[in-house]
Amino acid sequence: MPLKCEPITFSDRKAVCLESGSLQAITLTGGGHLASLRIPDVDVNPMWEPPWASIEPEDWNRDKHVATYGPGEGRLLASLAGHSLCLNHFGDLTEPESEADGYFHGEAANLPWTVFDQQAGGGEARLDYGLELPEARMRFKRTLRIRDGESTLYFTETTTNLTRIDAPFCCQQHVTLGPPFVESGVTRVDLPAKRGQTNPIVIHETDPMKADQLYEWPHAPLQAGGTRDLRIYPEDKCMAVVSVLLEPEAEFAYTAVSNARLGLLLVYAFPRQVFPWTALWYEHEAAEFLPYNNRTTTWGVEFGSVAQAIGFMENLTAGPLLGHPRCGILPALHTIEINYQAHMIQIPADWRGVARIEHDSDELVAWEVESDRSARTPCDWLVSTQTEVR
Repeated sequence: MPLKCEPITFSDRKAVCLESGSLQAITLTGGGHLASLRIPDVDVNPMWEPPWASIEPEDWNRDKHVATYGPGEGRLLASLAGHSLCLNHFGDLTEPESEADGYFHGEAANLPWTVFDQQAGGGEARLDYGLELPEARMRFKRTLRIRDGESTLYFTETTTNLTRIDAPFCCQQHVTLGPPFVESGVTRVDLPAKRGQTNPIVIHETDPMKADQLYEWPHAPLQAGGTRDLRIYPEDKCMAVVSVLLEPEAEFAYTAVSNARLGLLLVYAFPRQVFPWTALWYEHEAAEFLPYNNRTTTWGVEFGSVAQAIGFMENLTAGPLLGHPRCGILPALHTIEINYQAHMIQIPADWRGVARIEHDSDELVAWEVESDRSARTPCDWLVSTQTEVR
């Protein structure tokens, strides 16, 4: 199949499709959400596709749409899909912010993006798109690339601070996965962690976690006593969120989510220096409010620079968590460039999970837990994060 990068319609939304004979990636231009990833041998999209009708973010009208999507978060949920970008905020709105029709999880995911360039040729398909954040006073650009013979999606993201004052860098890659990839008791996440912290408060009546507790990964404390293994998607109907500090031995960290029954492994690899945190959000048919209506199964595996999805000012004033800053810093008139990757890898039906991720020559290697087996995919390895004066 020849390489392609072309505009399409996806679930009645404006989108761009990058495609080769080994990978298809679809991103929405409204909000910039990565809506679909597929490989030919396992024709399953691991990304969450919300069950409600979706609209373009520029079509949001509070008076018209709040009855369908709900207040506060409803603005984001009206156009959300799959992997979204939280910039320059990751977390809840305060009551005044909600009354002001503020941007839940920041501006980037709630606004239309501009396509700057798209092309296919010379062995790769490439898309450049992005936007300016008028309230955060930042400029953001993302480049997506796929290459012949690889099942890797390459990301290069640049964020520029347009002000003459240092700014908090609250950047979270809100990767949200859904059925059939997310399956109770089957789907598993592995990541290089030793410690985590439960959410400051219980977030829902079905939340089983004991609030505001340090724990040793992967065993989080429960309100009813005992612990829960956070690696396996729960079988009970519940909503919960926890934070995990990534502590890899190497320069780069990862999240690895697998469904052995479907034979599919999704690996994100990224620089730990700038993305040291992962938030795990479990929503399994528990949210009764709009637009969820007790019908959603989602798993957020959200890596980035922010420790917890709490209020913006709370994040800035709460102090370190587990001895690490709760968010990053983007200096005045500086640009930060971040390179990371998403890999779609076929695995055997008896795969037991990922023990570690390595790069060997021109391949990413996922080593199996308690085994000498591995799953591999060809790719170029990551380059270091760069920060420079604009």
